Amino acid sequence: MKKAMGVILIIIGSLLTFIMKLGPAKETVWLFTYGIWPLIIVAAILLITGLLLYNRNR
Repeated sequence: MKKAMGVILIIIGSLLTFIMKLGPAKETVWLFTYGIWPLIIVAAILLITGLLLYNRNR
């Protein structure tokens, strides 16, 4: 279960970084209301947590 949760967190973090790369669109403009730094921090936390969970339960 922890391995699956790690994979899900990695996917969500990757999608957030993909959205950051594309930039704000009409559908995702609410993500950029406070700038790009909170989005970078959230994506990094999700990716690091997901990688740690996945690697520990491999």
